[in-house]
Amino acid sequence: MDKTRILHFRVTDEEYDMIMQKMQKSKIINLSAYLRKMAIDGVIINLDIPELKEILRLLGCNSRNINQIAKQLNSGSKGVYAADIAEIKDKHTKILELVKKVYLKLCKLQEETV
Repeated sequence: MDKTRILHFRVTDEEYDMIMQKMQKSKIINLSAYLRKMAIDGVIINLDIPELKEILRLLGCNSRNINQIAKQLNSGSKGVYAADIAEIKDKHTKILELVKKVYLKLCKLQEETV
């Protein structure tokens, strides 16, 4: 197969150094071969996973609730209500479900890139 097409692009000195470092790690010694391999087989991963934002939000809510309960218990107050505990448990269940979704997405992503 004749290679008749030429691709030409410019990079900064920093980008060039990064490319050369990655090429060395790949054990490919020919720059043209490395760039061709990366252009054909390289993968760009976009990890925009909205579930992670929701997990962080729920963890923050639970942390605040747990801190409030701890303060009440430490002050000797008997104002810890079953509804507070139920809310924490409910958010914890949602967190676990979201973590499982994220895990499954990452597993699928891994399968696609292998």
